[in-house]
Amino acid sequence: MKLSWMGHSGFLLVCGDMKILIDPFVNGNANFPESLRSEINSPDYILISHGHPDHIGDSLSLYNPDKTKIVSNIEICTWLMSKSISNCVPLNIGGSFVDKEIQITLVEAIHSSSIVSGEQVLYGGLAAGLIIKYKENVLYHFGDTEIFENMKLIEKRFKPQIGLIPIGDTMTMSPSTAATACNDFFNFKTIIPMHYGTFPMISGSPDEFIKLLRNKAAVKVLKPGEFLEV
Repeated sequence: MKLSWMGHSGFLLVCGDMKILIDPFVNGNANFPESLRSEINSPDYILISHGHPDHIGDSLSLYNPDKTKIVSNIEICTWLMSKSISNCVPLNIGGSFVDKEIQITLVEAIHSSSIVSGEQVLYGGLAAGLIIKYKENVLYHFGDTEIFENMKLIEKRFKPQIGLIPIGDTMTMSPSTAATACNDFFNFKTIIPMHYGTFPMISGSPDEFIKLLRNKAAVKVLKPGEFLEV
């Protein structure tokens, strides 16, 4: 498995011959790397953690009806199907989808979720984190969330080695809270901070985060567009 950060909470995962996009926020994302633009077309999967526009992002325009499956909660999938996106996999918290060597599970997150549709703001179901298993790799994309006690059950059940964790504050965990989550609940081999630096209000920095981590060696601060083999 290799991955690249698209800026904000967006990632491109390459698992063998499969491409997976997570929360593909492109237009309006000042940190999106142009080097990835050709890489993200016609993905095999698009995973959406919750309904906010910086997470649904460009899912509709990146969707290829002949190839792409979109995996999200049932409310987001219902809305997407109303937009003629037929290849949706609706899940709810705790539910999994398996295809070939990939397993995707929605797990708890503490955050709001709404869909901006024209001039309407619609109910977007429950915000989620994402567990992605590929062969021996287990990756946890936290989505947007606060710290919560049940993180210890996510560690116990899935034992993720790779954590993609928000650190920006204001809308998610701060660097110090994210460090507490990693220190107290997880045994990650690789930790990648995300959801920072896109907008002035999410000003938490990787330096603040790393300073408070016990396992500093696990942190990989990616530049947008940089690939990492995990």
